[in-house]
Amino acid sequence: MKRKRLWLTILAVVVGVLVVWQFRHSPEWRQFSWAAVWQATAEAKAGDIFGSVVLIYATYVIRTWRWEVLMATPGRFWPILKGTMIGFTGTALLGRPGELVRPYYIARKHRGGLPPQLAVWMLERMFDMSGVVLLVGLDLALSPDIQALTRSGGYQGAFQKAGMVLSAGIAGLMAALYLFHLRAPKVLARLRLRQEKAPSRLRMKAEHFLETLAQGMEGLRRGRKLAAAVALTMLLWVTVSAAIWLAVRAYPEMLPGFGFAAGIFLMGLTAIGSVLQLPAVGGGFQVLTIFGLTKIFGANLAEATSAALIVWLVCIYAIAPLGAALAAHEGVRLRAGSTQADTGGGVD
Repeated sequence: MKRKRLWLTILAVVVGVLVVWQFRHSPEWRQFSWAAVWQATAEAKAGDIFGSVVLIYATYVIRTWRWEVLMATPGRFWPILKGTMIGFTGTALLGRPGELVRPYYIARKHRGGLPPQLAVWMLERMFDMSGVVLLVGLDLALSPDIQALTRSGGYQGAFQKAGMVLSAGIAGLMAALYLFHLRAPKVLARLRLRQEKAPSRLRMKAEHFLETLAQGMEGLRRGRKLAAAVALTMLLWVTVSAAIWLAVRAYPEMLPGFGFAAGIFLMGLTAIGSVLQLPAVGGGFQVLTIFGLTKIFGANLAEATSAALIVWLVCIYAIAPLGAALAAHEGVRLRAGSTQADTGGGVD
């Protein structure tokens, strides 16, 4: 985990440096002024930003419903909701390692083992990745405005190729998951037999991963559950898109014609940028948001920088005050290198 975090940090820094270098050599950067950024922030509509925060809070409820659906055994709404809010606060403060707070917390509150909740978390990541790709792909295919923007900016070919590659990858992943779902017992039995004959650390890790995945897929044996998980995933990312759209609409002079389809497209960029998210800094999230607003939609750099900061704060940190209060109430300690709690039903 530490090695992975180190490489992600290095990659985020490299991407940030490259983009800043590009901006510094562009005409917009030479005219850039932090005073203009603060002025744009002061003129933003507080009502739209508040509405954006409300929508982001709604996404945690949707995530809770989906987690309940993905669980193989019945779960309880309130412990999952609290774990979700505390978990995303941990992600905001600690980066990717903070994501493990949520499955730990939910496992303890349900008096069950950790592996089934880790399996749900793993499936959730796969659903999220698939949902974002599908929603943005539909946006590119069906929205004439987005097609015109990417075509005029010279990015249409690149986006179409990226969309095709990602869609093919998602389709392949879903097919592989379905086949594994059908043959999981045989695959695991064969892997254990090979492990007994020729022990291997890599094979042991693969066996643990596949066992966890198989446990997670137990909750999707019924078609209704799978359909509900897909529907909630699409609702989740539509809601996130609406929150981003409202945050950008808070700057009425920046992009007067910024429609909901544009909000979906920008959501896709922020989702990519969040992969390179650094705790308390952001990095890729803001960089790709600014890139989308300026290079694709033609916004002023100062206003785009202000909007990117607001979108980042809303999407990542709006939950932090409530999540931190819940963590304190539940006895959950959020700190670098560990995710712990000291309550009787909390996280060890």
